[in-house]
Amino acid sequence: MKISTLITEDSVFSQVNCNSKKSALEKISISAATKLNLDPQILFNELIAREKIGSTAVGSGVAIPHIKIPSSLPATGIFLQCTNSIDYNAFDGNNVDILFAIFVPEDRCKEYLSTLATISEKLLDKTLLRQLRSAKNDKVLFQYLQCN
Repeated sequence: MKISTLITEDSVFSQVNCNSKKSALEKISISAATKLNLDPQILFNELIAREKIGSTAVGSGVAIPHIKIPSSLPATGIFLQCTNSIDYNAFDGNNVDILFAIFVPEDRCKEYLSTLATISEKLLDKTLLRQLRSAKNDKVLFQYLQCN
């Protein structure tokens, strides 16, 4: 699964004001709930529960929060570029300013794991990270992500 198959223009957000992990996950939950026609509180609770297992920060200021959703729903991604970095309890000690949340149907677990690995690898590319951090609007940010 490619990044471009998970996101649409209305699921990519640049210059988002996030002052904590909680506020970032709330914004992600609201956006995903709208796309998936689900209760945002349920998605938020699932994202928080996943973070309690271990931080989804992958290093270099990037986090990939992820949860499973009902099999009847499509795999969906929500991308946030935060205006300021936030404490995310990352293993490398760095704050996070790039979040790519992934919502994958329960019946696609194997694909789900390889998708996480692929997205992590791409988002840790220094050139792409520079581009993502420099994007000043949603459209430009979406274009950078479409190329990967």
